[in-house]
Amino acid sequence: MKDNVGVLLPIASLPSDFGIGDFGKNAYKFVDWLVKHHYKYWQVLPLNPLGPGYSPYMSTCSEAIEPRYIDLTELTKRGYLHYNVPAFNKKSKHIDYYQVEQYKEKHLFRAFMNFQKKPMRGYKKFIKDNDWLIPFAVFTVFRRHRNYQMWIEWPKDMQSFYDDGILNKIPPAIKTECEFQIFMQFLAYRQWNKLWSYCRKKGITVIADCPFYVGIDSTDCWLHKDQFLMDENYHPTLVSGCPPDAFSDDGQLWGTPIYDFKKMKEKNYDFLVHRIGYLASTCDLLRLDHFRAWDTYCVIPAEDVNARRGVWWEGPRTDFFDELYKKYPDIHLIAEDLGDLFPGVHQLRDHYNLPGMYITEFTVFDQYAMSTNRQIVYPGTHDNQTIKGWLKTLPKENITYLKNKFGENVDLYEAMFDYTYNLPSLMTIFPLQDILGLDDSGRINWPGTVGDPNWTWKLKDFSWMKRKDLKGHQ
Repeated sequence: MKDNVGVLLPIASLPSDFGIGDFGKNAYKFVDWLVKHHYKYWQVLPLNPLGPGYSPYMSTCSEAIEPRYIDLTELTKRGYLHYNVPAFNKKSKHIDYYQVEQYKEKHLFRAFMNFQKKPMRGYKKFIKDNDWLIPFAVFTVFRRHRNYQMWIEWPKDMQSFYDDGILNKIPPAIKTECEFQIFMQFLAYRQWNKLWSYCRKKGITVIADCPFYVGIDSTDCWLHKDQFLMDENYHPTLVSGCPPDAFSDDGQLWGTPIYDFKKMKEKNYDFLVHRIGYLASTCDLLRLDHFRAWDTYCVIPAEDVNARRGVWWEGPRTDFFDELYKKYPDIHLIAEDLGDLFPGVHQLRDHYNLPGMYITEFTVFDQYAMSTNRQIVYPGTHDNQTIKGWLKTLPKENITYLKNKFGENVDLYEAMFDYTYNLPSLMTIFPLQDILGLDDSGRINWPGTVGDPNWTWKLKDFSWMKRKDLKGHQ
């Protein structure tokens, strides 16, 4: 039996009484299930506030936590709500983020009003220790007052509100709204740290994610305008993506602003060093998404509608990572080194002895491919189809290949699962959907799409825990 297997499941996808997974009782129940079946890792994806399309990879703030993950029942137990919050979309299989936000904030604000009369211990210290809180609160409230308009379209005084470097002022007119945002962050961090501590106590290692880019509609960009390639009106001059390849004539246009690495180097990459160091302090292992961009990244003219003019630029490479490890010598990272990469990506990864990734849906047809004990092995990640969904869409010749490889009469889902499970690895991570044997109805991310079902899948309940036929149990 292997002792290095884990499960990928975002917080949002847990069952819940309130329409979205949260840091409450079901998160603890899931940890207990992991322990019972000898899993060692829980990969939760980014915890940050959700951005456009409700993607956790396009957040409005790198340091903050998504308030929808707050458990409301704790507020009743602590006396900040004087009633039991009625269930909301309890049995839903998909998340309605807008409705959840409206429902939860109504109850959270009532708790906030009571909290002001009797704050919890540690609240003032939390504000003192986190200088990002007030700017995040002001940004969030400004954004709501402008009907979620991007900050580059705000009036000039709002655009440059913090350009004077004063990071502790709240406009009096929005003081209560900002304090409410800070209150929600206090709750979110308090509940997350308690859950993370429980994972550690039970021997579960938590893996979270750090996106490489930040969205323009974020506090990261609003507060650090000089760290990005923008014109005098703060419009990006270049944006991110991927050039055309064998799979796409137009390439991929992601549209996030591009870092000004030359300017960043003058300040020892302080902005990015802090960003990654802070995220790493909220988990046991931090996966660096799109790791290849630290070596080489694609830039596309901001006015383009596709990535055909995309070109590769040299990333900060060892210059950045030397600064990162100088400040955080004990940081624990994973390199997401997937795709068609230049040799420099692997050299950079290996220079810092970072584990990489290996996806069996990508490699099973390559007779020369083999994982190593320095890689995290997955059948597919949150970006990919489930094993069953993938098998349903394979061409006939690929099915024939798999039957020749695994056996004519085998169940190919079980064969792929076992094949992945038995490969050499530093750790092996299965999306929960693959353990449950779900098809693409359980897929989390559908790249290139916005709205349901993208990022909306969640578990209805935990009835599946009683099943005896689940794959991967030890």
